Amino acid sequence: MDTDTANYDELTYEAYGHGGVGLVINCLSDNKNRAVSEVNMVINKNGCKVASQGSVLFNFSPKGRLVVAKPLDEDSLLDIAIEAGCDGDVLLEPPDAEADGEAARAVVLTEAAELGAVQGALQGAGYDCSGKLVNVPLAPQEVSAEDEEANFGVIDKLEELDDVDSVEHNMALT
Repeated sequence: MDTDTANYDELTYEAYGHGGVGLVINCLSDNKNRAVSEVNMVINKNGCKVASQGSVLFNFSPKGRLVVAKPLDEDSLLDIAIEAGCDGDVLLEPPDAEADGEAARAVVLTEAAELGAVQGALQGAGYDCSGKLVNVPLAPQEVSAEDEEANFGVIDKLEELDDVDSVEHNMALT
């Protein structure tokens, strides 16, 4: 099959990690069977459990996450969000240099349905930004240092798979 014309599907798998941590595995694959096989193999070989659809995701809330390339204060963000017609919460967070890159100066969380409106309003106001949909944990799970290390090991192995785009978790970071 020619990879240039292959149909890619967005797939989401759920699992329970060490210490009861929920894992949401987001994939983009042209072969569902390969993706599920590889994900299940990593999960099972590392002492985790495959979860049924929806049994982990109910612990997460879908949000829009925007990484902004220049400093932004909360008052400016609220003004821009109101002008964009947003009804939901808009939160400002400090960036994570490792995940967001060195150029990131602010991170904005918004309702998933309002991601496009907020991104367009920020760009219209001169803020260069990029956005994506994420799952934010509703109740972070406390785990021991050993379980945290084991979970990050599993996450690293999952992210090494070609079909895996991202892995989200509800682990409370220490």
